[in-house]
Amino acid sequence: MGTCFSTTDWHLKDGQEEAFADHWTAFLKWTRETQEGFESARLVADEADPHHFLSVGEWRDSTSRQAWADEPRFLELFMPCLELCDDVQSSQFEVKVAF
Repeated sequence: MGTCFSTTDWHLKDGQEEAFADHWTAFLKWTRETQEGFESARLVADEADPHHFLSVGEWRDSTSRQAWADEPRFLELFMPCLELCDDVQSSQFEVKVAF
């Protein structure tokens, strides 16, 4: 189980849901194939708002997570997702309690 998480709160422009999911999937496929400390990720859709998505990535440790963000291809693959949004908020978390 990972100890660190990256989250992004995505608010998409009208009609961009399918294109966004495709770009996000490509971004995370690259992540899975190239980042040793990556453990898993989920993209979930808000049941009440079709333009609102939340992504959660699980990482072995904060060093792995930071190495991912520092990769040259990170922005190349992240930007197509970002361009389909009206608002994006990212955060980094670490586990304090687990059951």
